[in-house]
Amino acid sequence: MSKIDHKFHELCRLILTAGVEYNNKNRGVKRLQIPSFTLRHEFKDGFPAITNKRLYWKGTTGELIWFLRGDNNVEYLNKNGIVFWNEDAYNWHKKYANHVVSFENFQERGVGSVGQNYSVQWRNFNGKTDQIQLLIDGMKKDIMSSRLKVNAWNPSELDQTALPPCHSEFQIIGVPLENGTFGFELHWNQRSVDTFLGLPLNIASYGLLAKMLEQITGFKALAIEGTLKCVHFYDNQYEAAKELLERDPDHHQNCELEINDEFKLNCEGFARGIITLDTLMQLTDINMFKLKGYTCDAEIKVAMLAPKQ
Repeated sequence: MSKIDHKFHELCRLILTAGVEYNNKNRGVKRLQIPSFTLRHEFKDGFPAITNKRLYWKGTTGELIWFLRGDNNVEYLNKNGIVFWNEDAYNWHKKYANHVVSFENFQERGVGSVGQNYSVQWRNFNGKTDQIQLLIDGMKKDIMSSRLKVNAWNPSELDQTALPPCHSEFQIIGVPLENGTFGFELHWNQRSVDTFLGLPLNIASYGLLAKMLEQITGFKALAIEGTLKCVHFYDNQYEAAKELLERDPDHHQNCELEINDEFKLNCEGFARGIITLDTLMQLTDINMFKLKGYTCDAEIKVAMLAPKQ
Protein backbone atom coordinates (compact mmCIF):
# COMPACT_ATOMS: atom_id res chain seq x y z
CA MET A 1 0.00 0.00 0.00
CA SER A 2 1.30 3.45 -0.95
CA LYS A 3 0.17 5.83 1.81
CA ILE A 4 1.03 8.95 -0.16
CA ASP A 5 -1.53 7.90 -2.78
CA HIS A 6 -4.26 7.68 -0.15
CA LYS A 7 -3.47 11.24 0.96
CA PHE A 8 -3.40 12.44 -2.64
CA HIS A 9 -6.76 10.76 -3.32
CA GLU A 10 -8.20 12.46 -0.25
CA LEU A 11 -7.08 15.86 -1.51
CA CYS A 12 -8.29 15.31 -5.09
CA ARG A 13 -11.69 14.16 -3.87
CA LEU A 14 -11.98 17.16 -1.56
CA ILE A 15 -11.27 19.62 -4.37
CA LEU A 16 -13.82 17.98 -6.68
CA THR A 17 -16.55 17.87 -4.02
CA ALA A 18 -15.94 21.02 -1.99
CA GLY A 19 -14.01 23.27 -4.37
CA VAL A 20 -15.39 26.56 -5.61
CA GLU A 21 -14.99 27.39 -9.31
CA TYR A 22 -13.96 30.85 -10.50
CA ASN A 23 -12.24 32.50 -13.47
CA ASN A 24 -8.49 32.61 -12.92
CA LYS A 25 -7.06 35.80 -14.45
CA ASN A 26 -3.44 34.65 -14.48
CA ARG A 27 -4.10 31.82 -16.92
CA GLY A 28 -7.40 32.80 -18.48
CA VAL A 29 -9.23 29.57 -17.52
CA LYS A 30 -11.58 28.38 -14.82
CA ARG A 31 -10.12 27.01 -11.59
CA LEU A 32 -11.69 24.79 -8.91
CA GLN A 33 -10.18 25.64 -5.53
CA ILE A 34 -10.24 24.93 -1.80
CA PRO A 35 -8.54 27.37 0.63
CA SER A 36 -6.06 25.03 2.31
CA PHE A 37 -4.90 21.49 3.05
CA THR A 38 -2.15 19.92 5.17
CA LEU A 39 -0.26 17.00 3.68
CA ARG A 40 2.08 14.89 5.82
CA HIS A 41 4.23 11.87 4.97
CA GLU A 42 6.58 9.90 7.23
CA PHE A 43 9.61 8.20 5.71
CA LYS A 44 8.91 5.01 7.68
CA ASP A 45 6.15 4.59 5.07
CA GLY A 46 8.64 4.74 2.20
CA PHE A 47 9.54 7.53 -0.18
CA PRO A 48 6.62 9.85 -1.11
CA ALA A 49 6.30 8.98 -4.80
CA ILE A 50 2.78 9.05 -6.25
CA THR A 51 1.95 5.73 -7.96
CA ASN A 52 -1.58 6.16 -9.35
CA LYS A 53 -0.03 8.10 -12.21
CA ARG A 54 3.59 8.12 -13.30
CA LEU A 55 5.81 10.48 -11.30
CA TYR A 56 8.13 12.51 -13.52
CA TRP A 57 11.19 11.49 -11.54
CA LYS A 58 13.78 12.84 -13.97
CA GLY A 59 12.07 16.23 -13.85
CA THR A 60 11.88 16.09 -10.05
CA THR A 61 15.57 15.36 -9.54
CA GLY A 62 16.76 17.63 -12.35
CA GLU A 63 14.78 20.64 -11.15
CA LEU A 64 15.93 20.25 -7.53
CA ILE A 65 19.58 19.95 -8.59
CA TRP A 66 19.05 23.06 -10.75
CA PHE A 67 17.77 24.95 -7.72
CA LEU A 68 20.64 23.79 -5.52
CA ARG A 69 23.18 24.77 -8.17
CA GLY A 70 21.92 28.35 -7.92
CA ASP A 71 21.23 28.24 -11.67
CA ASN A 72 18.49 30.35 -13.24
CA ASN A 73 19.11 29.43 -16.89
CA VAL A 74 17.05 26.61 -18.43
CA GLU A 75 20.09 25.36 -20.36
CA TYR A 76 20.93 22.79 -17.65
CA LEU A 77 17.36 21.48 -17.68
CA ASN A 78 17.18 21.26 -21.46
CA LYS A 79 20.51 19.43 -21.67
CA ASN A 80 18.88 16.81 -19.44
CA GLY A 81 15.67 16.66 -21.48
CA ILE A 82 13.54 18.64 -18.98
CA VAL A 83 11.42 21.27 -20.70
CA PHE A 84 8.62 22.28 -18.30
CA TRP A 85 10.29 25.62 -17.44
CA ASN A 86 10.68 26.60 -21.11
CA GLU A 87 7.35 28.38 -21.52
CA ASP A 88 7.99 30.55 -18.48
CA ALA A 89 11.51 31.25 -19.75
CA TYR A 90 10.10 32.16 -23.17
CA ASN A 91 7.56 34.56 -21.64
CA TRP A 92 10.45 36.17 -19.75
CA HIS A 93 12.43 36.36 -23.00
CA LYS A 94 9.53 38.09 -24.80
CA LYS A 95 9.23 40.61 -22.00
CA TYR A 96 12.87 41.73 -22.00
CA ALA A 97 14.61 40.63 -25.23
CA ASN A 98 15.40 43.12 -27.97
CA HIS A 99 14.83 40.43 -30.59
CA VAL A 100 11.97 37.98 -30.03
CA VAL A 101 12.19 34.59 -31.73
CA SER A 102 9.40 32.02 -31.98
CA PHE A 103 8.79 29.64 -29.07
CA GLU A 104 9.88 26.74 -31.30
CA ASN A 105 13.23 28.45 -32.02
CA PHE A 106 13.64 29.37 -28.36
CA GLN A 107 12.98 25.79 -27.25
CA GLU A 108 15.30 24.38 -29.92
CA ARG A 109 18.10 26.63 -28.66
CA GLY A 110 17.31 25.58 -25.07
CA VAL A 111 18.96 28.56 -23.40
CA GLY A 112 17.29 31.37 -21.45
CA SER A 113 16.97 32.96 -18.01
CA VAL A 114 13.92 32.84 -15.77
CA GLY A 115 15.11 35.75 -13.64
CA GLN A 116 15.38 35.70 -9.84
CA ASN A 117 13.92 32.22 -9.35
CA TYR A 118 14.14 29.66 -6.52
CA SER A 119 17.77 28.95 -7.42
CA VAL A 120 18.80 32.57 -6.91
CA GLN A 121 16.76 33.05 -3.74
CA TRP A 122 18.04 29.81 -2.17
CA ARG A 123 21.72 30.28 -2.99
CA ASN A 124 22.15 34.07 -3.42
CA PHE A 125 19.33 35.93 -1.65
CA ASN A 126 19.61 39.68 -2.34
CA GLY A 127 22.95 39.01 -3.96
CA LYS A 128 24.70 38.08 -0.74
CA THR A 129 23.16 35.22 1.25
CA ASP A 130 23.53 31.48 0.54
CA GLN A 131 20.51 30.26 2.48
CA ILE A 132 21.12 26.57 1.76
CA GLN A 133 24.66 26.67 3.14
CA LEU A 134 23.45 28.64 6.16
CA LEU A 135 20.76 26.01 6.70
CA ILE A 136 23.28 23.16 6.60
CA ASP A 137 25.69 24.97 8.92
CA GLY A 138 22.80 25.75 11.27
CA MET A 139 21.60 22.13 11.33
CA LYS A 140 25.09 20.92 12.22
CA LYS A 141 25.44 23.55 14.93
CA ASP A 142 22.02 23.09 16.57
CA ILE A 143 19.44 20.80 14.99
CA MET A 144 16.87 21.96 17.57
CA SER A 145 17.13 25.61 16.52
CA SER A 146 13.86 27.23 15.39
CA ARG A 147 15.78 29.36 12.88
CA LEU A 148 16.52 26.65 10.30
CA LYS A 149 14.53 28.25 7.53
CA VAL A 150 14.89 29.03 3.80
CA ASN A 151 12.73 31.65 2.11
CA ALA A 152 12.14 31.87 -1.65
CA TRP A 153 9.59 34.69 -1.39
CA ASN A 154 11.54 37.92 -1.87
CA PRO A 155 9.05 40.82 -2.19
CA SER A 156 11.68 43.18 -3.57
CA GLU A 157 12.35 40.85 -6.54
CA LEU A 158 8.93 39.43 -7.39
CA ASP A 159 8.84 41.58 -10.52
CA GLN A 160 12.23 40.19 -11.55
CA THR A 161 11.25 36.55 -11.95
CA ALA A 162 9.34 34.70 -14.65
CA LEU A 163 7.23 32.90 -12.05
CA PRO A 164 6.79 34.03 -8.41
CA PRO A 165 7.61 31.06 -6.16
CA CYS A 166 4.65 28.78 -5.44
CA HIS A 167 6.38 26.87 -2.63
CA SER A 168 7.55 29.95 -0.84
CA GLU A 169 9.56 28.69 2.14
CA PHE A 170 10.63 25.61 4.06
CA GLN A 171 11.87 24.93 7.59
CA ILE A 172 13.78 22.14 9.29
CA ILE A 173 12.34 21.09 12.65
CA GLY A 174 14.57 19.01 14.90
CA VAL A 175 13.10 16.00 16.75
CA PRO A 176 14.79 14.37 19.81
CA LEU A 177 14.81 10.57 19.49
CA GLU A 178 14.54 7.98 22.24
CA ASN A 179 18.13 6.77 21.76
CA GLY A 180 19.52 10.21 22.58
CA THR A 181 20.14 11.23 18.95
CA PHE A 182 18.14 13.66 16.80
CA GLY A 183 16.18 13.49 13.61
CA PHE A 184 14.29 16.17 11.71
CA GLU A 185 11.17 16.95 9.74
CA LEU A 186 11.03 19.21 6.69
CA HIS A 187 7.96 21.47 6.58
CA TRP A 188 7.18 23.61 3.55
CA ASN A 189 4.62 26.33 2.86
CA GLN A 190 3.01 26.62 -0.55
CA ARG A 191 1.02 29.73 -1.45
CA SER A 192 -0.53 28.17 -4.59
CA VAL A 193 -0.88 24.50 -5.55
CA ASP A 194 -1.40 23.06 -9.03
CA THR A 195 -2.60 19.82 -7.47
CA PHE A 196 -2.73 17.51 -10.46
CA LEU A 197 0.50 18.36 -12.27
CA GLY A 198 2.70 20.23 -9.84
CA LEU A 199 2.01 18.80 -6.40
CA PRO A 200 3.32 15.24 -7.02
CA LEU A 201 6.66 16.80 -8.06
CA ASN A 202 6.64 19.20 -5.09
CA ILE A 203 6.07 16.31 -2.66
CA ALA A 204 8.81 14.16 -4.17
CA SER A 205 11.19 17.13 -4.46
CA TYR A 206 10.95 18.02 -0.78
CA GLY A 207 11.24 14.34 0.07
CA LEU A 208 14.45 14.21 -1.97
CA LEU A 209 15.75 17.43 -0.42
CA ALA A 210 15.15 16.01 3.07
CA LYS A 211 17.11 12.89 2.13
CA MET A 212 19.95 15.00 0.70
CA LEU A 213 20.12 16.95 3.96
CA GLU A 214 20.19 13.64 5.82
CA GLN A 215 23.29 12.60 3.84
CA ILE A 216 25.00 15.95 4.37
CA THR A 217 24.26 16.48 8.08
CA GLY A 218 23.99 12.92 9.42
CA PHE A 219 20.60 13.60 11.04
CA LYS A 220 17.83 11.20 10.09
CA ALA A 221 14.99 12.58 7.93
CA LEU A 222 11.75 11.50 9.62
CA ALA A 223 8.93 13.21 7.72
CA ILE A 224 7.85 15.98 5.38
CA GLU A 225 4.77 18.15 5.81
CA GLY A 226 3.27 20.68 3.43
CA THR A 227 0.96 23.51 4.43
CA LEU A 228 -0.89 24.11 1.16
CA LYS A 229 -2.94 27.20 0.24
CA CYS A 230 -5.10 28.08 -2.79
CA VAL A 231 -5.22 24.37 -3.65
CA HIS A 232 -6.75 23.86 -7.09
CA PHE A 233 -7.43 22.08 -10.35
CA TYR A 234 -7.56 23.96 -13.66
CA ASP A 235 -10.59 23.21 -15.81
CA ASN A 236 -8.52 21.07 -18.20
CA GLN A 237 -7.69 18.77 -15.23
CA TYR A 238 -11.16 17.94 -13.91
CA GLU A 239 -11.66 14.77 -15.94
CA ALA A 240 -8.07 13.66 -15.36
CA ALA A 241 -8.57 13.95 -11.59
CA LYS A 242 -11.74 11.86 -11.82
CA GLU A 243 -9.83 9.22 -13.81
CA LEU A 244 -7.12 9.11 -11.14
CA LEU A 245 -9.71 8.59 -8.39
CA GLU A 246 -10.96 5.49 -10.20
CA ARG A 247 -7.54 3.89 -9.72
CA ASP A 248 -6.70 1.70 -6.72
CA PRO A 249 -4.36 3.47 -4.24
CA ASP A 250 -3.42 0.05 -2.80
CA HIS A 251 -2.31 -1.42 -6.14
CA HIS A 252 1.37 -0.48 -5.70
CA GLN A 253 3.76 -0.87 -2.78
CA ASN A 254 5.94 1.76 -1.12
CA CYS A 255 9.28 2.48 -2.78
CA GLU A 256 12.58 3.64 -1.29
CA LEU A 257 15.15 6.22 -2.35
CA GLU A 258 18.50 4.73 -3.36
CA ILE A 259 21.78 6.47 -4.19
CA ASN A 260 23.49 4.85 -7.15
CA ASP A 261 26.76 2.98 -6.75
CA GLU A 262 28.74 5.35 -9.00
CA PHE A 263 28.20 8.23 -6.59
CA LYS A 264 29.22 6.07 -3.62
CA LEU A 265 32.46 5.13 -5.38
CA ASN A 266 33.30 8.66 -6.57
CA CYS A 267 32.41 10.47 -3.36
CA GLU A 268 35.44 10.19 -1.08
CA GLY A 269 33.51 10.99 2.09
CA PHE A 270 30.41 8.87 1.48
CA ALA A 271 31.53 5.83 3.47
CA ARG A 272 32.46 8.08 6.38
CA GLY A 273 29.18 9.99 6.19
CA ILE A 274 30.97 13.24 5.29
CA ILE A 275 29.36 14.94 2.32
CA THR A 276 29.34 18.67 1.63
CA LEU A 277 26.86 20.57 -0.49
CA ASP A 278 29.60 21.41 -3.01
CA THR A 279 30.60 17.75 -3.26
CA LEU A 280 27.01 16.74 -3.82
CA MET A 281 26.51 19.32 -6.56
CA GLN A 282 29.79 18.53 -8.32
CA LEU A 283 29.09 14.80 -8.51
CA THR A 284 25.34 14.85 -8.91
CA ASP A 285 23.59 14.11 -12.16
CA ILE A 286 19.91 13.46 -12.58
CA ASN A 287 20.50 9.69 -12.50
CA MET A 288 22.23 9.73 -9.14
CA PHE A 289 19.05 9.04 -7.19
CA LYS A 290 16.82 6.07 -7.98
CA LEU A 291 13.46 4.91 -6.67
CA LYS A 292 13.96 1.30 -5.64
CA GLY A 293 10.85 -0.82 -6.13
CA TYR A 294 8.83 1.96 -7.79
CA THR A 295 5.88 0.82 -9.90
CA CYS A 296 2.99 2.95 -11.09
CA ASP A 297 -0.13 3.22 -13.19
CA ALA A 298 -0.09 4.76 -16.65
CA GLU A 299 0.48 8.46 -17.21
CA ILE A 300 -2.59 10.70 -17.40
CA LYS A 301 -1.68 13.41 -19.89
CA VAL A 302 -2.79 16.98 -19.19
CA ALA A 303 -1.46 20.15 -20.84
CA MET A 304 0.56 22.43 -18.58
CA LEU A 305 -0.67 26.04 -18.43
CA ALA A 306 1.79 28.90 -18.06
CA PRO A 307 0.75 32.27 -16.61
CA LYS A 308 -0.10 35.07 -19.02
CA GLN A 309 2.39 37.95 -19.12
